[in-house]
Amino acid sequence: MEGSELTAMTRGSLVFSPSGRARSKVVVALACLVALSGCASISKQELNTLGAQVNEEQVDFASLETYALRSKAAYGTEQAIRAAYPNTVRVATPQNTEVRYFIERDDKTKTQFIVVRGTANHRNLKEDVAAKVREDGRAAIPVHAGFDAAARAIYADLQPYLKPGYTTYITGHSLGGAVAALLGIYAIEDGHKVLRIVTFGQPRFTTAVGVSKLGYLPLTRVVDENDIIPMVPPSTKLDKVYGPYEHVGPEIILLEGPRYVYLPSHDANRLSLDEFWRTEGYADLQDHKMDNYLRRIALKKRGAVPIDYNSREKYVVHKPKTTNKIAVE
Repeated sequence: MEGSELTAMTRGSLVFSPSGRARSKVVVALACLVALSGCASISKQELNTLGAQVNEEQVDFASLETYALRSKAAYGTEQAIRAAYPNTVRVATPQNTEVRYFIERDDKTKTQFIVVRGTANHRNLKEDVAAKVREDGRAAIPVHAGFDAAARAIYADLQPYLKPGYTTYITGHSLGGAVAALLGIYAIEDGHKVLRIVTFGQPRFTTAVGVSKLGYLPLTRVVDENDIIPMVPPSTKLDKVYGPYEHVGPEIILLEGPRYVYLPSHDANRLSLDEFWRTEGYADLQDHKMDNYLRRIALKKRGAVPIDYNSREKYVVHKPKTTNKIAVE
């Protein structure tokens, strides 16, 4: 999702609306909805203890930038993509998905890169609460139905271009991040060597049961301090069998300047992006843009400073309420 075409993904199943009528606005109500998810599963004392730890994980921000630049490029024209990445062998938007991807391949180094764009249309992603269970592969996992449908369409389209035995990297922004993670699952199930998946502003795509089965997924999530999209679907969306929506993998929270927070996978689900303090004064859809992610990453290439989760509020910029409204026509 980029610019004024950001859309809300507040519930479980994604359905593309067939009509071309004008759409509703994304307003601060989304922030309020997410805030309701709270931190009911962890006590205040536990929250403070976990949040006081500084994880000294060495983050290569120059490497993250290569993923971010590709995710940004996916919003450009096919001509621009091929000019920036000459090894691109396929640029496509599979039918009924409205989600573009491209794949670049280097036969000399035997590497391939799959990049998935977020939505860039004027349609709403309609809302549902269903979590679909995939019965194929090594494990049945509950998956956000719309993300799964888009990922399967893209995977079917890219398979003729995906080389067995090549080292595979995958990235994506927004909805494209969720799809990128799912593509990683499918590729690994088919025996491909997926070395790393990096997503930016990715929404949740599975539940607690799914997370418990995806420890093998080499996924790193990068989120902006004020980006609201990684908070949806809200963790309050609870399936009786499969549990609440949760994130997979460790999380890198980008703060202003050189500072960042690194959260291992377990702590990320307990601490991050469900915090009760995040209100309409902080969450801002403008911070979801890839340009913002690239700016934050570039600042950290000069010298990054890890801080503890509890201290991050010192570096969170309070936004005027008017910036929280983005029209989607």
